[in-house]
Amino acid sequence: MDFARFIAALAVVFYHFASRDAEQWSESTRAMFPDFSIISSYGYLGVQLFFIVSGFVILMSTEGRTVSSFAAARAARIFPAYWLAVVATACLRTWTAPELGDGVTFPQVLVNLTMFQVPADVSHVDDVYWTLWIEMVFYIVMACLMAMKVTYRGYTIFLAAYPALMLHIAQTENLRLIDITGAKYFSFFALGMCLYLIHKHGSKIELWLLFAFNAAIGIRNTLYFSVPNEPTDGRFVTDAGVAIVVVAIIVLMTVLTLTPLKHRGYTWMTKAGALTYPLYLTHHYWGLWLIGLLEPTTGKWLTLAIAVAASLIVAYVIERWIERPVRPRMRHTLKKVLS
Repeated sequence: MDFARFIAALAVVFYHFASRDAEQWSESTRAMFPDFSIISSYGYLGVQLFFIVSGFVILMSTEGRTVSSFAAARAARIFPAYWLAVVATACLRTWTAPELGDGVTFPQVLVNLTMFQVPADVSHVDDVYWTLWIEMVFYIVMACLMAMKVTYRGYTIFLAAYPALMLHIAQTENLRLIDITGAKYFSFFALGMCLYLIHKHGSKIELWLLFAFNAAIGIRNTLYFSVPNEPTDGRFVTDAGVAIVVVAIIVLMTVLTLTPLKHRGYTWMTKAGALTYPLYLTHHYWGLWLIGLLEPTTGKWLTLAIAVAASLIVAYVIERWIERPVRPRMRHTLKKVLS
């Protein structure tokens, strides 16, 4: 599952570098990568895989924990690398590469550091941060369920009622409410939760019905919201292609969590999975900036390879020298403060 997350992150990286048009390339990505961009244009769907994994892992992580210990663990997991990424990207966009958007302001950076820029209606320092608020909403929902001491039966009721509510919100024209609640994507977290409950309690008809219900919502929302808008280079993804990829993601996660494959794997896969979060946080603007520097002299394929490799190296440095040492200390401190 760790390696699946890593592959999803790479898919997002290639989507941003070789599918979406950017002025850092001398031509459109469609012209530069006529064949590869057909594949990379579906890379944005890696986000759906992230959310399914989160649903599984976060529900599992609530076992035997208090709300305060859960909050401490999540904050220590998400904020150290995020704070570094926000500050570094703000510096890049302000001083080194102001052509990457319209620049940023100090108040904007401060709000972004809280990860609450969506409800505050403040622009992201990096566009990819939009997924982080959706993750945060899920954490808040899970903390509420923990505080209510929800049991198995409560989870089954929740996995029917709450996704239905989110589907209703997603069908409204209130775009602000949709963004704040994360209504477009909650069914993917619910899918991960269903998989964990099946993993823990065994194959039960009510859990498979909930799984099918949330899968249907997830496929519907992905088709409805993303197909008309992705990618931005003129080659729009197709309904059939998106449906196939989303179904493949759901099947993959089912296989990785409920079959003997869940016991297979190698240590290097776990290490690769650890790079997923810092890779996602830092690749976008820094990668595009590097592409703009290199492409006029190194050519498109070498430039793409260097940009991806550099993104992986930066991710490794952050995971090894920021996340790994800071996370346990921060978690320990927060547990003391919150308990």
